Amino acid sequence: MNARLPTWVSNSILVCLLIFLILFAVVSFENHNLREAYERLQSPSNFSFATIQEISRIKNRFPIVYQCHYTFAMPDGKLAESSETIPYSIYKKLKLGDPIQIYRMETLLFGRKTALSKIVENNAVPPLIDNLERFFRGGLLFFTFVGLLVFLFRVLGSRFQTYLFLQK
Repeated sequence: MNARLPTWVSNSILVCLLIFLILFAVVSFENHNLREAYERLQSPSNFSFATIQEISRIKNRFPIVYQCHYTFAMPDGKLAESSETIPYSIYKKLKLGDPIQIYRMETLLFGRKTALSKIVENNAVPPLIDNLERFFRGGLLFFTFVGLLVFLFRVLGSRFQTYLFLQK
């Protein structure tokens, strides 16, 4: 009986590990760039106004959180739409159709132009791609663990075969 794992199993796990490593590196780099863009967002050159399109309450959340959808114009004239969670202190000041002060900026995310915006008085954490980065980190850890197991089985399997062969 052969105690070793087939070569294609170990090679496919190694390929999956490399793919997850590459994807994790790309997503981590993009998330870092997105964080820096949000830090640069609050400068006077990015100040603008937006028009409120919709205000709604997010149900089943405590403390109560509201969501504001608004449209704004980019410097090149394109209209962009954004939504943001806001606390009650900002919610009670807003009405549909009113102008609101925002910071806006255009950045690249995975090679595509993306509009970033934030309401001036809002201190909530902006939506980043942390969940995607966490997913690839978990996949990387999983395939590292499985790769180590496969390596141990291949090494120990060949040792058991060798020692059994020498004992006969």
